[in-house]
Amino acid sequence: MRIIVIGAGISGCSCAHKLSHAGHRVTVVEKGRGVGGRMATRRMDGARIDHGAQFYTARDIRLQALNNQWCKEERVVEWYDQVPGRTDIPTDMRYRGKTGMTGPAKSLTQGCSLALNFFVEKIERTTRWKVLEREGEGRALEADHLVITMPSVQMLELFDRSSVNLGNEPMNRLDAIRYTQCLAILGILDRPSRLIHPGAVTHPAKNIDWLSDNQVKGISQRPAITLHTSAKLSQTNWNVPAEEWAPELLASVEDQLGARILSWVPHRWGFAKPLVTFGASHLHVPELGLTLAGDGFGGERVERASISGLEAAEAIFGKSF
Repeated sequence: MRIIVIGAGISGCSCAHKLSHAGHRVTVVEKGRGVGGRMATRRMDGARIDHGAQFYTARDIRLQALNNQWCKEERVVEWYDQVPGRTDIPTDMRYRGKTGMTGPAKSLTQGCSLALNFFVEKIERTTRWKVLEREGEGRALEADHLVITMPSVQMLELFDRSSVNLGNEPMNRLDAIRYTQCLAILGILDRPSRLIHPGAVTHPAKNIDWLSDNQVKGISQRPAITLHTSAKLSQTNWNVPAEEWAPELLASVEDQLGARILSWVPHRWGFAKPLVTFGASHLHVPELGLTLAGDGFGGERVERASISGLEAAEAIFGKSF
C-alpha cells in the first residue's frame, strides 16, 4: 500500500518505520524543516542544544529492539539511571541522542520518503486519500491509507477544514484531550557551568521544571543551557513577551550554574505534555483507511508516544495482510 503519515514526531516516525519494513511505500509529511517533533535539537552560536524532550526510557520490549538498533548506529548513548540526591526518582536508564535528540527519528525514517515544510491544508477521501498543501509548492499527495499523528487540536482543525467527521464518540474523545504548555529558554554561557554529570537538575528554582547544560550532557562543545518553565508559569505568560518573564528566571539559576548567561532565546511548546489522553493508544478506522496516533493517545513519555505509533502500524497490518 501507499501510506502517508502526517506528523514526524516520534509516534509518526515509529509508525512509518514499522510500515516501511513491512513493505509499504511510506511518505512522512511534516510541516517543519526536519523530523523529530519535540525530540528537537538546535544549533545556536556554536552550541548544540536539546530544547524539547531531553531523554527517553526503553522499558517496553518493542522499544528496546529499536533502541538496540539506534545504539548500533551510534545515534544514541546511555545518559544516566540515577539522579544525584533524588532517591525518589526511578532508576531506569535514560538514553539521549549522541549528538542530539533528533537521532532516533532520523533513524526511523531512513526507509521512507519525506515531504518536509509541508503544511497540510486539507485531506480528501474518494477511493483514496489526497493530502493537499497550503500554499508553498502546492503539493498534492495520494495514498491508500492515511495516518495522522499531530496533536489532537490540530487534528480537529484539519478535520474541520476537510469536512471529516468520525462520529460523535471519537470526535468527543479527541476534543477532550488536553495538553500542558511549556515556555523554554535556550541560553549561551560565558564559561563551563558547575553542574556535574548528568548535567541536569529538576526543579532547581521556583517556576522552573528543568535546567540542563548541554555541554555537560555531552552534545555541545560550548556550554549552553536548556530551561523549561513550569506549566503554571507557561500558561500565565504564554502571550507575554519573554523579556518580561525570562530575566528573573535566568537570574535565579546563574548562581547554581556558576556562570553568566551571555545570550538567550525563548521557545514555545504549545503541546508539551498530554494531561488527558484519548483513552487508547490509537484509533483505527479501517473502513476509511484512516488511523490516528500520537502522545495524545499513548501518553506523555517518548516511549509511550513511540508505542502508540507502533501499535497503530500493527492495526494497519491487520487490514493489509
